Amino acid sequence: MASSSQHKFRRVHLLSSAFASLTIAAPPAYAADDPVEAGGDIIVTAQKRDQRLIDVPSAVSVLSPEALREAGVKDLVDASRLTPGVVVSPQFVGGRTIQTFTIRGIGYDDFRPNGNPSAAVSVDGVYQGSAALVGGQMFDVSRIEILKGPQGTLYGQNTTAGAVNIISNQPGNTLQGNARVEYGRFNSWRAEAAIGGPLLDGVKLRLAGVYDKTDGFITNTGTAGRSGSAVPALPPLTDPGIDHKAGRSKYYGGRAILVLEPNSGTRITLNAHAFREVGAVQYFERTATLGGIEPNAPYTVDSALPPELRKSSYGGSFTLNQTIADDVLLVAILGYEHLKQHYTSNSDMSPLRRNDATYDDRVAQGTAELRLQNASPGPIDWVLGANIYRDNVRIESEQDVADALRTIIGADYTQRRRSLAGFADGSIKLGHGWKIGAGARYTRDRTQFRGSTIDLDPYGVSLAPVAFPPLPLIFARKFSDSSVSGRLNLSYEVSPSTTAYASISKGFKSGGFDGSTSLTLAETDPFQSERVWTYEAGVKFLPRGGPVQIETSVFYNDFSNLQGSLNKLVFGLPSNIRTNVGSARTFGAEANITVRPFDGLEIQSGVSLLESRILEMDSDDPAERERRIGNALPFAPKLTLTGAVRYTFQAGENFTITPSINGRFIDNYFTELDNYQDVKGYFLGNAQLEGKFSDHLTVTGWVRNFTNKRYATTLYVAPPVYAAFRGAPRTYGVSLGYTF
Repeated sequence: MASSSQHKFRRVHLLSSAFASLTIAAPPAYAADDPVEAGGDIIVTAQKRDQRLIDVPSAVSVLSPEALREAGVKDLVDASRLTPGVVVSPQFVGGRTIQTFTIRGIGYDDFRPNGNPSAAVSVDGVYQGSAALVGGQMFDVSRIEILKGPQGTLYGQNTTAGAVNIISNQPGNTLQGNARVEYGRFNSWRAEAAIGGPLLDGVKLRLAGVYDKTDGFITNTGTAGRSGSAVPALPPLTDPGIDHKAGRSKYYGGRAILVLEPNSGTRITLNAHAFREVGAVQYFERTATLGGIEPNAPYTVDSALPPELRKSSYGGSFTLNQTIADDVLLVAILGYEHLKQHYTSNSDMSPLRRNDATYDDRVAQGTAELRLQNASPGPIDWVLGANIYRDNVRIESEQDVADALRTIIGADYTQRRRSLAGFADGSIKLGHGWKIGAGARYTRDRTQFRGSTIDLDPYGVSLAPVAFPPLPLIFARKFSDSSVSGRLNLSYEVSPSTTAYASISKGFKSGGFDGSTSLTLAETDPFQSERVWTYEAGVKFLPRGGPVQIETSVFYNDFSNLQGSLNKLVFGLPSNIRTNVGSARTFGAEANITVRPFDGLEIQSGVSLLESRILEMDSDDPAERERRIGNALPFAPKLTLTGAVRYTFQAGENFTITPSINGRFIDNYFTELDNYQDVKGYFLGNAQLEGKFSDHLTVTGWVRNFTNKRYATTLYVAPPVYAAFRGAPRTYGVSLGYTF
């Protein structure tokens, strides 16, 4: 059944990059290309205007290029290892490019492209409204910013968890470029190159591209002699045979950024990009007997359906920064993204055709934002703006249930979403080190969802009319809502190197529709908008050039109409349906510290403590309410520890050596609301040795998961189905890089 194919899961990888957590820079739409140091202070734009980092009254972090390189980051799952309190989950039908965020226990758990993530992901200032888009531009990255907690004022709806900014390298005033080639275990290759600089006076260009392939570490044993249904009208089960490279995949992309500066007050940035991904889907291992079929061996699946993925996307943006008065800046951003994807899924986690799924999706989205704001920081900082978001999503699928119901179920859905918002935000210095800030945003959302689910009955012997009486199902639904979100904060400069802050904020995540195959009209009901009140306090100790830097925070989140996926029975069959689960709370504390005891040595560590609990359940079933009230939220580990050590020393006149090691321990956590079974806590560690010649050429050897830990990044548990999604075993390799 299609409903059982909608697996909800997240993957956690958290590694410390505490110094990076104490620095942040903004996309080029906001200010300068890179953080600007003025007298030792780092100037940032986390609130879409220039500020010293120490003055930003919230927990923010940025992953620097060095941290990304040393951790071998290729996607957002890898990137999430670098900061505590953040969970990024790979979606098994999406390869490298469908990945969902959970921040401080709150996130999004749906792989279908018609939903909005709970953390607003923006690439070069353009919001990516679908989870299918968020990971497609992870190359030539300058930094990744993570803003924790609701960002409902400046970043809009769908930010109950936070906001994530992926910023590409921009063309500079001199010719610059780099190239890097990497080869590793499982015949994995990655080649990435970029070059940029001035073309003419006031014209700069940067070109970047990437090619990434792997044979993968999954083996598909095929049907192992099983023939499927014995009904003569049905075709026999096709055995694809044993494939030791079932996890193979290939990804390549490119980007061009053109910057025009006709005068000192005007900057126009044109961004064009595209990517394509082909190959296989990494499936769940069956961890328990299902329908008389034994569990899988490690890193093994058994599927009659050869895994297949074809995905292509292209897009572009126009950004204008225009000074219109002595201290007034106009910012305009227009963006467009288009995605087409096809993939197959062994959704029943067995070699039979109980629920083999084929999906074909299309996403087209357009965004526009217009802002007026002060051009440089002062006693009063302000931003005033408006935002428009539009998308059209087409979802087509076929669920092959031949060995269960002698038929194929077809679904064809379309979704049309429109959103309009206006916002204002500002802060004022009160004197004696005090500063107060406030902001508000009004958002109006409208969504139309229509389609049909039908019994295709290709063999003329379908049992679907008996199993699913409502078919054919034809529906047309609408949802609209509006909300006011905002923030209020107060900060105090204890000393030039220490700031304390406290804040109250309200976040809003729009309601919508579940995108999995619906068999009843009730499954097409909209889920309601999610809202959260967050209370946070923290201290930042950032001495200029000091040997120790610390950032700490405590937080409490109070959620109403929390959106999530529930296991329900539809005609006696388990189904995952995205709906509202009632209210919940999370609270905890985080800390990051960087220590530099002497020149060349840097020690980083981070910790996240988190408690989560479901307080109320929206259900007419008393047993369901009782089973879930008091449970922990999915992908909310109580403890995460991260750490990294790097030491750079001179080994010759023009030669340096940098050994580094980093790791993360994550405590036990659940992957579903029923808390049936938890992922056992585990440690992952990475190490590398880099040699650099004359600040240009680097040669690196690396090992990832050096303990060869066999771990589950998530579990799919919907009794009687028990399965695990495995992370990669030990990998190792070498890389060669050149920068000029």
